[in-house]
Amino acid sequence: MDASEARRRRLIDVVRGEISRATGRRYQIDLDALDEKSLQELLRLLRDLDGEKRAAVQRARIFPWQR
Repeated sequence: MDASEARRRRLIDVVRGEISRATGRRYQIDLDALDEKSLQELLRLLRDLDGEKRAAVQRARIFPWQR
């Protein structure tokens, strides 16, 4: 396994971990079919969604009367 493939494998593991952490579920997504750039973008999406969720929770705590 070359360095590029090892990096891609680690990225796949990180994406799977983020999906599991965010949802508590496992999905049958063929992450092996994605290239490294797509995996990085998927990871960025997952982290952006997590940030949006945290911001919404924070806003709800500060302004509970606003929905």
